[in-house]
Amino acid sequence: MTAVGVFNRRVRGFRVVEVVGLCILLSLVTGVYLAKTFAGRERQEIARIEQEIEEEAARKRLLAAEVAHLEQPRRIEQLAQMMQLKPIAPDHEITEDALIDVARRRELPKAPVSAAPVTPETLAADGPEALPDDVAVPPPPVQGALR
Repeated sequence: MTAVGVFNRRVRGFRVVEVVGLCILLSLVTGVYLAKTFAGRERQEIARIEQEIEEEAARKRLLAAEVAHLEQPRRIEQLAQMMQLKPIAPDHEITEDALIDVARRRELPKAPVSAAPVTPETLAADGPEALPDDVAVPPPPVQGALR
């Protein structure tokens, strides 16, 4: 059989070239469909991850604001006064090398040290400030959720 004979040969009324062409066309259509489907899934996954990044950035800003509030010197000074803390006397300061000797000589305290009672008013005044309107706190993630 010659090369021209392949183009003219028929199987059940169809030329072999037409059947091969149809198979190639169907495989290309299926391949394009699958590629678009996988690309859509990847696009959704990328959008979900970007949303999580934005939520984490908002949460990070919120935590940074809370740390800034908790580290205010005025607030720490008020807490120290409420707990009746005093600065360390210079004769209680030692070098790093002498810490081991001090720890070995030190006796354990006889009674636990108690702080001054804290009233609800001081706790309410010490609470974090309200969030700005442009910051949305994301809900906590659900554990065990299927994706």
